[in-house]
Amino acid sequence: MMRAHRSLLARSTRIALLAVAPLFVAASCNENLPSGPNTFGATIKISVAHDTLVVGDSTVAQAVATDDNGRTIQSLTYAWTSADGTIVGLADPGSNAEATAGRTRTLVGKKTGHSVVTLALPDSRFVVSNVTRNETVVVGGVKVLSTHDSTLTAVNDTGFAIAAGLVRSNGALVSRVSQGLRWIHLGSHTTVVGTGDTIRYIAKSNGADTLIATHDLCLVSAKCADTAVVHVSQQLTLTISDHSFLAWSFSDSLGPTATLADRRGNGLAGTTIRFIPATVADSAVVRVSAPLGVSNPSTGRVAAPKLISIGNGTAKVNVFALAPDGISILGVDSLTETVRQVARRVAVDPLRALVTFIDSIPIKPVARDARGAEIADATVTAAVTGSAFNNGIWLGPNPFAASGTQATITPTLTGIALPSSNPLAPQVAVVTDQAVITLGALDTVKAGTTTRTVATTVFDSNAVAAIGSWVRFRASAGATPDSVQVDGNGFATVNWAPPNLAGPYTLTGVRGKQTPMTTVADSAGRIVIRRSVVVIASDPDALNSTVSVSATTIASNGTASVTIVVKDRFGNTVKTATPADFALTTSRGAFSALACVQGVCTATYTAPATAGVDNISVKILGFDIVFSPIVLTIT
Repeated sequence: MMRAHRSLLARSTRIALLAVAPLFVAASCNENLPSGPNTFGATIKISVAHDTLVVGDSTVAQAVATDDNGRTIQSLTYAWTSADGTIVGLADPGSNAEATAGRTRTLVGKKTGHSVVTLALPDSRFVVSNVTRNETVVVGGVKVLSTHDSTLTAVNDTGFAIAAGLVRSNGALVSRVSQGLRWIHLGSHTTVVGTGDTIRYIAKSNGADTLIATHDLCLVSAKCADTAVVHVSQQLTLTISDHSFLAWSFSDSLGPTATLADRRGNGLAGTTIRFIPATVADSAVVRVSAPLGVSNPSTGRVAAPKLISIGNGTAKVNVFALAPDGISILGVDSLTETVRQVARRVAVDPLRALVTFIDSIPIKPVARDARGAEIADATVTAAVTGSAFNNGIWLGPNPFAASGTQATITPTLTGIALPSSNPLAPQVAVVTDQAVITLGALDTVKAGTTTRTVATTVFDSNAVAAIGSWVRFRASAGATPDSVQVDGNGFATVNWAPPNLAGPYTLTGVRGKQTPMTTVADSAGRIVIRRSVVVIASDPDALNSTVSVSATTIASNGTASVTIVVKDRFGNTVKTATPADFALTTSRGAFSALACVQGVCTATYTAPATAGVDNISVKILGFDIVFSPIVLTIT
């Protein structure tokens, strides 16, 4: 196209020379000036194929002068200037006559930008104004020279993006640096440092950013932008401080510190750690707490659960590091915990109790670890003084023991729960707690005055007064007292009112516990009160005592049986009744001596010798009892 343009220009020049030929007829052959006045009007212009140049490319600009009649003037000498020669340069004309005279001039794109090219006709014979042409130098495209897709695997990792503009060299587009590129940063997962051809990007958070290299001055229809995608994908490593633990008590809370960090020590916000026992059997040895502590993404420290010992044995626990979505697994590890309870105290529960000497309670030899938890597989034997064991776990009854005395039970621990049997455990001497059981008297109370105050000391598992704990009750009959709380002195005190019905009654007080009592073994060691009383009848009462006669019609000098049942005001038979408790009288007849057995008194009535009417009367405290008086007919 450039050659075609130049050919067209040459033909136009020849036509113009023919058109102005008459002007030169009258001119001097030496000066070759047009004929006419001393100065001439003229117009000049710059003829160039393109206003845009690619850096490294060139184009030929031609100076054209026309007179006032629009005819082209030949063989003039022109002057060319570029406002910024570093952007648009003017090539050295060399030996080319047309270029030397300035009738043509080669414009060279040196660097991107805008420059004004000025054409002047410094010939005093012409009145002419300078003309200008705006020329723009561009790159022929933009190209990213570094990788178009990169991945950073740690926060603060650094990479470089390098791009260059395309310039013309020997007719081809080639990459060249320092062409005034700029970068567009899309995204927030990296920080970009620097400008120009080379920038540095630094990983900040997981995700992808786009870096676009572009240029404000670029050839139309060229590829004026190229893209680099930077992925930040932390490669996190799970690290736990310890992989094995030993627990010597139930409820011990043990566990490692956990970090989830890349190779630069940076964590990821929102990551979590989960502990999962490997099997059901492992779940019987340890349970997992909620995560404890605070996660710190800047260091990779992640709040982790603890293993809480609940059973003797060895448990395997899998450790999972989870991504912020709570599903994706970023790391897997495992740890083990061995639980072996070691005794700190050995005792016989209950340590204190009040028991009527004719009663019995189930006792429980027990060893406890440092946190007070029972050691189920401990071997504990017990020896008692002041009472006796019956059927293994029962203390009492011991009717031969004097009331108000005490029974002492001393435990002995042997076997696996001893510290000496576990050399790695703390070698702390086992404390032995003796149980002291007070043997109370069997109370005999009268109906109507049955209320009794019952109190005993209650100890906890560490042989300390169990202040604030609860004792719950059950009575064998009648109303059951409400639960009571152990007071500040360690006493549980309850008021108990057995029924007003004659008979034996027992009150049982149980030290409170979360688990219910469904078997005898459940109650072992928990009964702290077993108090028995016997309710007997109150004083004889006329309203409830009765009298009867075997016959109400009796022959003269005949006999009949008189029966008196003595009862108290509650209807209880007064088994201790005597003839002194009532008055038996008759109008005419006579009675034999009274005999009283278990509250029933009998006598023989003898009728008088003469016929008529007689009366039998029984009074208690001056009042007739039921059915008294009885009228008899004597025949």
